[in-house]
Amino acid sequence: MCGIVGSVHAEPGQIDQSLVRQMCALIRRRGPDDDGFFFDGQVGLGMRRLAIIDVNSGRQPVYNEDRTVVVVFNGEIYNYKELREALLKRGHILTTHSDTECIVHLYEDFGEEYVAHLRGMFAIAIWDIRQKKLLLARDRFGIKPLYYWQDGRDLYFGSELKCLLSVDRYERQMDLQSVSEFFTFKHVPGPRTIYKGIAELPPGHTAVWRNGELTTRRYWQLKFSTDHSKSVDYYREGLLHHLEEAVRLHLVSEVPLGSFLSGGIDSSAIVALMAKICPGNVKTFTVGFGEGQPGADERPYARTIAEMFKTDHSECVYDDPQAQVESILPLMLHAFDEPFADSSMIPNYLVCQAARQWVTVALSGIGGDELFAGYERYRGALAADSYQRLPKLLRNGINVAITSLPQWEFGGLWIDRMKRFVDGAALPLPERYQQYLAAFTESEKIDLFSQDFMNELKKSGRVAAELAMKKVEQCHDPLEWILLTDMETYLPDDELRKADRLSMWHSLEVRVPFLDHKLVEFITTIPSQLKLKGWEKK
Repeated sequence: MCGIVGSVHAEPGQIDQSLVRQMCALIRRRGPDDDGFFFDGQVGLGMRRLAIIDVNSGRQPVYNEDRTVVVVFNGEIYNYKELREALLKRGHILTTHSDTECIVHLYEDFGEEYVAHLRGMFAIAIWDIRQKKLLLARDRFGIKPLYYWQDGRDLYFGSELKCLLSVDRYERQMDLQSVSEFFTFKHVPGPRTIYKGIAELPPGHTAVWRNGELTTRRYWQLKFSTDHSKSVDYYREGLLHHLEEAVRLHLVSEVPLGSFLSGGIDSSAIVALMAKICPGNVKTFTVGFGEGQPGADERPYARTIAEMFKTDHSECVYDDPQAQVESILPLMLHAFDEPFADSSMIPNYLVCQAARQWVTVALSGIGGDELFAGYERYRGALAADSYQRLPKLLRNGINVAITSLPQWEFGGLWIDRMKRFVDGAALPLPERYQQYLAAFTESEKIDLFSQDFMNELKKSGRVAAELAMKKVEQCHDPLEWILLTDMETYLPDDELRKADRLSMWHSLEVRVPFLDHKLVEFITTIPSQLKLKGWEKK
């Protein structure tokens, strides 16, 4: 785990070594253990390392046998042992036991298709010295970030936005469309960023720079391929098999490792399998609220699971939420580099901070809700069709009753959800789901924004935020369409971005077994009615 940076220039002799080193220093928290650099007249690569696998000899950059290919890499390749054996059989000479070295030799064998052989989370930069070609790649789900800015024929890239903002040639300007969409989604949807001209390489994509030209392509696409011919027992046994395999792969580490534990289904399943694979050697962490503090306290549920599987359990407690938030808010702003308003970033920050005192790697249940329809909004979006079939007189009465409900301190969230439900129930599914997602609807944003801002937004292009469900290929099954939408938008742009920035701020590696792509490909064959059946979730 680490962070990577670099720049490549169309004209030789243009590389600024001090700039690349400065970009790398800005992400020291991502990798406090080591740094490494490669420079020639045209390209500069840098990395910060958090040593986890092959701690003693796994330094980067890594080269092929004749040093004509060089790589820097952020992430983990979980099938590297299998890849290493195959590379040795094909005659490659490997001088380390790191996962990074597999990447450079896979590129020798398979060219740009090397990425299809990787099972893990990654952001990769490869410089091919012979062809004067830079290759960038990002993992299938966007677990690891990678940003870039193209300045004419030159290219700059880095694991975080702060790397690119340090380039003097970049003139900071806000992307107005991104500002508007932030007020819809509470995050800036990729591949755009809040900074005009700086983009995020989308999940499942590669980019190739050569002779001043940059091209991107998608190398992997999530598709639902439901198989209704199989029994429930088949899916139950298959899910357990694939999930246990994913967890086993995610436990590869030479440093202390643990797991976040909320007591919910997803994190509890991860912990249960960790305890099965490594009995008596599991460290777990949860966050909760002190007595008399508002908020849902997950500690009782987490304790139950911890006791059941005999984990070494630690709790992080909100005993003075206001003071704690005030103290960490400036740090979180610095970690994200752009607007982010998911309030769960606060407990996530605290649990990462607590976990890092004991471990270097923590497993998480991220991805379970998107794969198995765990969010309340899924029920609401689908229940609206049934609601619309009620007699109009009855429906109108319900609408009036719900919209007239006052805000209530202890039920405000559910009152807001009910009001959003009836307001959006009559809309087509994409517009309905957007309304259920939105922090501010389009009409609310018009009231919120100044006229000057609206005028500038109109000049820049689209005024309304793009419908999330229109960004993905439509599925025949409505629930699968919604899940695909969240897997390609909300998951990388909110959940995974939050996990990466807050964990890396504390030099903690977070791994997400539910997003093993082999497991996900199996889950996409499970019929949707086994994920959400009426009012029963997961």
